[in-house]
Amino acid sequence: RILLEKNTRREGPVAASLSDRQDFALPPSDLVAMSSTETANKMKIALLKYPKRAAMQAQLKKIPLRQVKVQINNDTKMVSSQQTVLESSIKDFEIRIPYNCRAGICGACEALHQGQRIKTCYTPVKDGMRIVTLDHEMNMLRQGTADE
Repeated sequence: RILLEKNTRREGPVAASLSDRQDFALPPSDLVAMSSTETANKMKIALLKYPKRAAMQAQLKKIPLRQVKVQINNDTKMVSSQQTVLESSIKDFEIRIPYNCRAGICGACEALHQGQRIKTCYTPVKDGMRIVTLDHEMNMLRQGTADE
């Protein structure tokens, strides 16, 4: 249980509505130790993921439906233009890019495109895209150091 004590210097309806001591019971699932950044990110994802997903779906529907050429790691395929890089990697390439929010908030799905990090869950595929997943990049780095 978490206890909240009333600040006696407060005045007005807020202070009047609080008793000297109130108990708030939280479910056990909420009693996980998190840093303030983790808590803020968790709240940001909880509040924004559905509106941002809806905005991305609306943006994808505006893109003309056609086949575009996309390369992920060393594999190139023709894919539908009305999807994100994350959706294409899972559906067309059968490559699992880790993700969490699917709304471009958390950054768990980042990959490299033209040397820049992109959020694959919030980036529509475009003709000629060349994507390198971070796990593929790490595997190449590990192989390079193992060969020395």
